[in-house]
Order: sequence, then C-alpha cells, then structure tokens
Amino acid sequence: MSGTLENLILKFGEPGSPYPKDRKEFGESFYRSWKPILIQEGFYRFLFGHESYLEFQKKLSSLSEDPIGVSLALSCMVEVNVAGGILSHATQVYSKNIGQNLIQNDSLNREPNGADIFNSLWDGFRTENPTKIFAVGVSEPGWESKLRKLSSTVIEGKLSGTKSFITNGAEADLIFWVTKSEEENPVYLVRRSQDLRKPNLESVTSNISKQTKEESFHTDFTPLVSHLKLTLCEYPIDPEDLILDNYGKLGMELRLKELLSLVSLLIGKTKKLSLENQLVNEKRKNLCLWRENFLGDCQGNPNADFLLSGFPFPTEGLLLALCKHWNLESPKDLKSVDPDYQLFVWEDQFTQMLIQKKKRKLS
Repeated sequence: MSGTLENLILKFGEPGSPYPKDRKEFGESFYRSWKPILIQEGFYRFLFGHESYLEFQKKLSSLSEDPIGVSLALSCMVEVNVAGGILSHATQVYSKNIGQNLIQNDSLNREPNGADIFNSLWDGFRTENPTKIFAVGVSEPGWESKLRKLSSTVIEGKLSGTKSFITNGAEADLIFWVTKSEEENPVYLVRRSQDLRKPNLESVTSNISKQTKEESFHTDFTPLVSHLKLTLCEYPIDPEDLILDNYGKLGMELRLKELLSLVSLLIGKTKKLSLENQLVNEKRKNLCLWRENFLGDCQGNPNADFLLSGFPFPTEGLLLALCKHWNLESPKDLKSVDPDYQLFVWEDQFTQMLIQKKKRKLS
C-alpha cells in the first residue's frame, strides 16, 4: 500500500466527496467505487497468502485514520474476513475432496466445473474489472445468534428464508447464504447481479424479482456502509451453488476475525487524537503492542482456537482513556461524540456468548 490512509484518500479521493476521483459519475456505490483501488493497493493480498494477517490488520488501521476510511475499512474487513473466509475454507475442502492442491493464487489453472467456479469467485479479490462484491447472509429474525435456530432452507432446489442484516449486501453481486439442514448449516451462492447468473438461470430471470424482496438501509455509525434485509421465496438453487457443506465451527472463527479487525479500526480512528492526548497515546501504543505480539506468533491464517486465546481483545483501556478525554461516564457514551464509536462498544448475543465461553474455559 502506498503511504498512509490520509495519503491514500488525498491521492485517490474527491475533495468533499466520499468517492474516489472520477468514480461517482459512473453511478457506482461507495465500496464498489473504492474496491478497484484497494485491489491495486494490496488490501486483499492476505487472502492469497502473499502477506500475514498482521499486515492486513495494519492496512485496516491505516485506512481508519480518516472518517471516510472507517466506513471503507469496515466494508473491506467484512468482505475479507467473512466472505473471504468462507471462500478460503470451501476451496480447501474442495481441494481435499478432489485430491489435488487447488490454491487461490494468481496462476490458478482453469479446470471445468468446480475448479472453474472457485477460480471465478477468487477473481472478485484480484480483478479490478469487472468489480465484484461478495457479502454473507447469516443473521435472521429471531435466531438469537444460534445457528441451530436458522430457518433458511433449501427444499427440492428452492431456497426460502430471510436474512436481516447483510453488511455490504446492498452492493453485493453475490451472497454466501447460510442455511439450516438437519444438524448442519450448508452455504449456498445467491447471485444478485444479472451478469453473474448462470446460463441456465437466464430463462427464469423474469421470475426472480417475484422470488426476492430487498430492503437496503444504513446505520448511524459508519453511514457509508450498505446493509440489506433480503427475503427469498423458493429461489432456484442448482447443485453447484452449494459452496460449503457446513458453516458450523467456521462461524466462530470468522466472527472473532471481525472483532479483532475492530481493534485495528479503533487503533486507526484514535491516531489523530493520540497526538494531542498523552493518555490516549499511551493506551493506543499498548493496544498496538498487544496486536503486534499476539499476531506476530500467528503462522498463516488464524483459526478459532488461536483467536479465542486472545479474546476478549483488550480495547477497554483505550476506550476509557477516550472517555476521560471527553469527560464521559462510560464507553457507551462515546457515540455522543462520534456515532462510529458504537462499533467498539456494541455487543451482540454471539459476542456475549464468546465472552461466557472464555470465562468458562478459564475457570
């Protein structure tokens, strides 16, 4: 990556606009307009084994030094950690099943059927034109962060269900949709873009709109990030759309990666203030050192056990230093200063479950 985020934004950004220079006129959405630049600047190199997970985290911090960059870093980290995580795991499973070393590198040999599908998917992280955005649908109304309570199912080649909070979903070309089937959670590909539909689906394109209901929305924090509530009703699914047999334990790893990436976003977001406040500077340096020591021991792609060993991640000291700087009673009050701080204090039921799991492990 060339320079810091500030230089990145100054180099590619449009003054007074969240879009890069000469991109808004194309009618592109926020993340889609920036993704070709992020590819050029090496933000997806980790996925191809070209750099460590620590280096990816440092890139996220650099990106988060600018208000626009916090939203951009969130979109990037979710796509890399979750969509990229599913694709990486699915590629490994496929490689093992066919008995050959199929890896996601730039010189991947094209093969028919499954291998060609994986190669096409990986192009989304290494090819700037056309730009492809991947999202993941897990959360559902009433699921309480428990995979066994998911209601999305595939019956006789038709997928039905609702995903309530798909980050990057309103920009996505393709969604990795987590379903429920007996004791497992298969993941299927759901294509939103017309040009990504397989030929055998083109004949039923006119019916697709009747089988989907979309509601895009934004939150008050990281307001440039798009989210989607999507309902599918008997949406046609082909056998090759099954990308992963079981999301299962992988879900914990991917959620922990998201939480660790939020540490990196916090490090970036507080850089400017750390130059003005000694206590914030001290606590921020401590958090940077912790990240360096923790991920410095990580070889390759960190798994759930490794990530859980460092959880809950030690952001409290820096958050309390921010509270002291602004004379606030609690980190939850930081949102009154900047809504983006909700990212670092919000705990969903799954995060609370992880905290309890760690406490039980230590007891």
